[in-house]
Amino acid sequence: ATKPAQSGNDASHGRTLRLKNDVSNGWIVCYYLAWQRSPIVRKPLDPTKVTNSMPDTDSNKRKPGGRSNDQLALSVLVYDDKPEYRKLIRSMLGQSDKVRFKIEEASNTREMKSVLKKNGLDVVILDLELRGKSGMDWLEELNEQNIAPVVIITGHGNEQIAVEAMKRGAYDYLPKAYLTYDQLTKALLNARERWNLLIEREQLQQKLAHMAMYDALTDILSRRAIMEQVESERQRTTRYDRPLSILMVDIDHFKNVNDTFGHVAGDVVLREVAQTLYDQIRRSDFVGRYGGEEFLVVLPETSLDKAIVLGEKLRKSVAALSIQIDGEAHTNTTISVGAAEHEKDKSVDAFINRSDHWLYEAKNRGRNQVQPQRGSKL
Repeated sequence: ATKPAQSGNDASHGRTLRLKNDVSNGWIVCYYLAWQRSPIVRKPLDPTKVTNSMPDTDSNKRKPGGRSNDQLALSVLVYDDKPEYRKLIRSMLGQSDKVRFKIEEASNTREMKSVLKKNGLDVVILDLELRGKSGMDWLEELNEQNIAPVVIITGHGNEQIAVEAMKRGAYDYLPKAYLTYDQLTKALLNARERWNLLIEREQLQQKLAHMAMYDALTDILSRRAIMEQVESERQRTTRYDRPLSILMVDIDHFKNVNDTFGHVAGDVVLREVAQTLYDQIRRSDFVGRYGGEEFLVVLPETSLDKAIVLGEKLRKSVAALSIQIDGEAHTNTTISVGAAEHEKDKSVDAFINRSDHWLYEAKNRGRNQVQPQRGSKL
């Protein structure tokens, strides 16, 4: 970046740019000190003079009790190839009584990579004018790695560079010439606060996505998710003419469990059966809670005969369960299973209805069985 031409009595004034931040879907403010004509003359900051007049945080430790025990702590990485500016920033941050800044420094690419291997960085202060790899390139890399928010500092910038830095993900942009303690600490704290808010929002979105995808009680696929999987597999099997089968599974006499032991015990049985079904299917298969005590198992690349074999395996695994209810082993949990294979040009509803039909057949014929039997005429 090049410094804009100056003429007459040029000085700096605070100028506010409102930029659209696509990451946070909100407005952020970048303070950029632009060179402008003004009758007011203000000398640029001399980092060597400032650092000589400020306490060095390494050699001038505060006495015990000089800082609050509940002081906020932030780990800050300063990457600048000019030692006088690294010392300036260290000195400024050492003034804070409210925030304890743990400062890591890097003066070249090797040191930068070494510090980045450490965990726990809260903010990165990055100079744009670096030897070798540019500050803009580092900014993009740091954003891709999602390490920490980045605050840009530069000695020779302009409005265009400020805008470009913010577009590439910088959280703030500060010119070195008029850097102050208040500006710097405010920029660091704001960057970390916005970063934390983004993380919280992402975690909330992930939680909501999980709630939409998985059943809250059993933690297997929800009805909506398992039905979407049936439709997806049905389209695939139709396109490539491959076999697809499903199993409709129902816990036998489940109402008696609720009536005898209570709904909490019923929840335990549902979770145990769901976990057993999940453990016994293949990695390519899917299982979801269809509703109440019913489960749906989706079996890609599986013929009806093979689906019946798997259904029998599931039936035996559930029958072997020993479920603890009120401190006692409950060993008479069984399931009935209805199997169906997809027929070309048939809808998902027709597919489900056929498995339901065979489930009811299994119930009517005494429960604890799989229908149809292998080799049966359908």
